[in-house]
Amino acid sequence: MLSHARLSPKFALRLGAGIAVFFLLLAAALGVGFQAGAGLAWARSAMLAMGAASLLAGIVIAWFIARSFHRSSHNALKTAERLDRVLQNVNARDS
Repeated sequence: MLSHARLSPKFALRLGAGIAVFFLLLAAALGVGFQAGAGLAWARSAMLAMGAASLLAGIVIAWFIARSFHRSSHNALKTAERLDRVLQNVNARDS
């Protein structure tokens, strides 16, 4: 899954594969719908559903990536602050 610092490549690969499978299944459903004579109205609603699902998936993926960047930068900032305090204490002892 997700580590504390970054988006796991394995998780990102699984997420991308899941989205690709979803699109393939939706394309197959569109093809079956046209062969069954469902017509343009059904295809339009299916495409709207696919667009909404894509938008939602994009928002979720962007949120995961933004959260992983935030955690990484937050951890780096905390580490830099700790290192600064340690170096200040070392410099104060040397003086």
